[in-house]
Amino acid sequence: MNSKYPKISIVTVNLNQVKFLEECILSVLDQNYPNLEYIIIDGGSSDGSVDIIKKYENRITYWESTKDKGQYYALQKGLSKTTGEIMAWINSDDKYLPKSFIAIAQIFQCFPSISWLTSVAKEYTEEGILVNRITPQWSQWSKTRYLTYDFQFIQQESTFWKRSLWEVAGGHINTEFELAGDMELWARFFRYEELHTTVASIAGFRYRKLNQRSRLFLDKYLNESKNIIKRERRMLPFLSNIKYTLLRPFGMFLSIFFFLDIPFLRKLYSFLYCIPTLITYDFDQHQFIQKNYLVKLPSLFTFGKQVHRKMKFKNDE
Repeated sequence: MNSKYPKISIVTVNLNQVKFLEECILSVLDQNYPNLEYIIIDGGSSDGSVDIIKKYENRITYWESTKDKGQYYALQKGLSKTTGEIMAWINSDDKYLPKSFIAIAQIFQCFPSISWLTSVAKEYTEEGILVNRITPQWSQWSKTRYLTYDFQFIQQESTFWKRSLWEVAGGHINTEFELAGDMELWARFFRYEELHTTVASIAGFRYRKLNQRSRLFLDKYLNESKNIIKRERRMLPFLSNIKYTLLRPFGMFLSIFFFLDIPFLRKLYSFLYCIPTLITYDFDQHQFIQKNYLVKLPSLFTFGKQVHRKMKFKNDE
């Protein structure tokens, strides 16, 4: 990607979410990203959603409103129409944070070998109030974590990937799954590439009070996800399966120290579970860097200068 602004393709699928749709659309369009392709696939809404879409149609690359077979059929339809170098989707009740597309573009350009990126998970109340309650460790994923059944959850709203990965992984959303189509896509991505995590704030998931499928049918989602893991495990060589089986109980113990950020054991867990190093931002270099470069301990005043000990002296490579 040589352009300063590689084309980013975003797909939104919607069905009768007029209460939240306009806020979602504006979170995309108000990025003012100069090379944006935005596609909306509406499933034949009858609540005024189409009027909202028409309000912004001169800024939308493509939209349609027809009855379909469900969320993942609509999503596949939308993604098949994209042409961007970077791809993502966001559901109509969620929204992006300002300047997130610029951050995504910069990170992919800083790290050309990265093909798949997510951020520390963020959450919104139904009213759209941003709530931070998730630490970076909850958002650092690896194939090993997934294949040892630790898969809850890669935040889909904050996840972007290169078209090259999409194509090598099959170039489609699997519509056989009613709820875990995202999980199935991630499983195929993990066959080819690591998932990297940035502490840059990208997007958030909105918790609604009523009729939220991800909450009402959580057990079904988890069952579908477990079946996907079983499928991926069946594809592995025998010795690899043994490795993942042995790692699971060991990792359950070590993960305590990973989440508590106890240095040596945290590194041991990260090594055994192949956790990529966080992508953070260096305000001295004015660029994204790949280090655990977070302020965690109280600062010290030394020779009249304030020094953040964790950030300056304990960078975990």
